[in-house]
Amino acid sequence: MNGALPLLVFDTNIMMDVWLGRENDQAILLVQLAENQQVELVIPEYVLFEFRGTALRWLRRERTRLNDDVRRAAKEWVRSNKLDAGATAIQAGAKQIEDALDKLEKAVDEVSERIKSAASRVDKHTPEIHFQGDLRFLSGRPPDRPVDGIKDCRIYEAILALARSENTEHRLRYVLTKDADFDYPELVSELRNFGFELRKDPGKLYGELLLSRA
Repeated sequence: MNGALPLLVFDTNIMMDVWLGRENDQAILLVQLAENQQVELVIPEYVLFEFRGTALRWLRRERTRLNDDVRRAAKEWVRSNKLDAGATAIQAGAKQIEDALDKLEKAVDEVSERIKSAASRVDKHTPEIHFQGDLRFLSGRPPDRPVDGIKDCRIYEAILALARSENTEHRLRYVLTKDADFDYPELVSELRNFGFELRKDPGKLYGELLLSRA
């Protein structure tokens, strides 16, 4: 391995990918690189806070959908001798989903702890960063948007604070997100000025990082 370790910063939605095992578990491969000290992972504290709240709200939403949509329909269908076999299978599937949601709830804090352990550090979310994020949102600057914009603005200010704290040592630096609201040219350019590349492809990035450490 040559040179300084590549630096990797996760957005909240990447932690959601790790937790849910989305996209064929591509994001967890990047966590494993950090655990094996092949990359340096730095997490803004705000991302950890938001991940926990987002995950718990997601669970509440999915349980409501499971009961109000899936189980309610199956309960009606099972009354018909034309639909009862399929409805019974749906009810069994609903129980499997319910059990899986219970396991996911237990895993929320486990995922947070694993990523904190893999990270070289967790950058504190200071009142100043929070305030600058709120000002960004209030002034309508990107990544402002009608839904969840204030949270994205706070995350972006946390990433900026992290970027400003970086030393001048040459190394690869990445911000990994799935959020299209970070796609504003001025944000991409600002991050590039600090040596950071905005990426949305964890699988491809994983392959590139492996090659860069060969």
